[in-house]
Amino acid sequence: MTSYQIHHLNFLKIAYNNFINRKPFTSDEPAQDDLDFIEEFRQLIEDFEAEKAGVHEQGEDFIDKAFRRYPELAHLIARDLLWYFGGNNLHNMTDYEIDNFQQLDEMRFAAEEQGETFDYINKRAAIFGQN
Repeated sequence: MTSYQIHHLNFLKIAYNNFINRKPFTSDEPAQDDLDFIEEFRQLIEDFEAEKAGVHEQGEDFIDKAFRRYPELAHLIARDLLWYFGGNNLHNMTDYEIDNFQQLDEMRFAAEEQGETFDYINKRAAIFGQN
């Protein structure tokens, strides 16, 4: 697994931990749909860790579902995951975000071509003005 993939796996784990600590998932008796959603989330993380075939499409569908089913919790999902999984998830991003993630990808690809290490977190912070 590349460092880029590891960053996104960590973003998934953070989102999962944020979700399971919020309603409706903390209810005494969560609805079966909510339990199924959390199980699907856990499975996505497990499949991502195992680098299973099709996990990218699985993630794209899942993140899209999370935004549709739990819009009040969507802010708990790192924007990086929308970009990483792409597809319909890009509709939930601003043009500014898309431009910045494209720039970040170009920098990452250039570093990889040069055989250089790419510091995703710090480069991301610089592009998004978070330094």
